[in-house]
Amino acid sequence: MTATFESALRGLRMTGASVDTRELVELIVHHGADEGALLATYEKLAEGSDNEMAAYIIGMILEDERRHHRMLAEVANAAAWQHSARAPTGATPPLAGGLDGELLAQTRRLLAAEQDDERALRRIRRKLKPFADTTVWALVIDMMVLDTKKHATMLRFLERHGHA
Repeated sequence: MTATFESALRGLRMTGASVDTRELVELIVHHGADEGALLATYEKLAEGSDNEMAAYIIGMILEDERRHHRMLAEVANAAAWQHSARAPTGATPPLAGGLDGELLAQTRRLLAAEQDDERALRRIRRKLKPFADTTVWALVIDMMVLDTKKHATMLRFLERHGHA
């Protein structure tokens, strides 16, 4: 089952959540509704655009917005249900250790690779200056740099919080 904001609200009712948890979940649900409207606008714009470049860029945004919407619902579910046995699927997992040995070593290797990737992408980006006003290539590489930074942030989180 996909995480939904309705299941998070149901979780608040069924678990007798604290005031702080209720406020947090309600704030997330409200933001999710706003983001849902934004998502619908992007979808309509992507479907109705005859401009290939605009459709491509809006498509990239749409992928992120869909993921953001899903992740917000997963956080809301995790908070509302507090990982109760009755919780529906589609919630962020609890923070847990267990990132030892080979998994920790791989995480560190991946972090180094992401950092190398960012440097390589920046070199590519510098070579794209002559094409900046005639193609979307620079934008694509800029988005990849941001994603690479995001991946490094995620790997550092695993490294810090994944120990047993």
